[in-house]
Amino acid sequence: MKINTLTSGVTRLIYFVCLTLTSFDVDARNLRRSLQRERTSCKGGSVVDIEGDAGVKIEPIEQSNVYIDTLSEPFDDGHTFRFEFKTNSGNGTLFYAVRRNDVYDMVSAEIRDGYVQFKVRCKSSYADLTIPRFRVDDGEWHKIKFHRKRRKGIFMLDDMEFFEQYYVGCQGFTSLNFGNTNAEHDDSFSVQELQPKNGQFEGCIRRVEISTGIETPPKYAAISQCN
Repeated sequence: MKINTLTSGVTRLIYFVCLTLTSFDVDARNLRRSLQRERTSCKGGSVVDIEGDAGVKIEPIEQSNVYIDTLSEPFDDGHTFRFEFKTNSGNGTLFYAVRRNDVYDMVSAEIRDGYVQFKVRCKSSYADLTIPRFRVDDGEWHKIKFHRKRRKGIFMLDDMEFFEQYYVGCQGFTSLNFGNTNAEHDDSFSVQELQPKNGQFEGCIRRVEISTGIETPPKYAAISQCN
C-alpha cells in the first residue's frame, strides 16, 4: 500500500507489501469461537498484530488507523476493553467506539496537550473528562481500560480509576477504531469532533483485549510494525 498524501512535516513514508493471515482463538470458558484474528504479514517476514505484544505503529498521516468493524456482540453492560500505547505526540486520537447507523453515540480517548481526555457523547450524557497531572506523551507504555457497568463507565489510566464511574447513557457499541478517524464515520457528528486540529497521533498500540470478541478481523491501513 502506498499513500501519496503526506501530512506537513512528514518527509518520507515507509510502505510495505502485506499478506493477510487469519487464525482462530477459542474461548474455552464459553466453548465457542470468540475471536477471529487477522494478522498482517509484511515484507521482510514481520507480523503486525494489534492484539500482540509488539503491536502496531500508527503513522502521523490521515489514513493511518486500525478499524474493527463488527464486534461479536454489542459492547454494553459487563464488557471490558483495554490496550496499551506509547507516544511522544502531544495530541491525537487513541481510540473511539461507535454504534452502527448512529451519528451521535460515541466514547473515545484522545491525547490533548499531553494528557488523556475521554469523551462521552450519548443522547442522554455528554462530557469531556481530562485526567490531570499524568502526562502520557513521554514515550513510555501506558494502559487504558474502559469497563461498562449498567449505565456507568469506568475509565482507567495505568490501573488507576478516574471520574467515579461516570454516567454513559449510550446503547451498546458495535465498532472500534484506533488512531486517526475512519472515513466510514465522516457522517458522525461526534467523530467529527476528533478530526485533528493540533496534530495527529503517532505511536504504538498493542495488547488490545475486548471481552465481546471480534466478529470481523481488524482492518489495517497505512500502519507499520512497532519497534
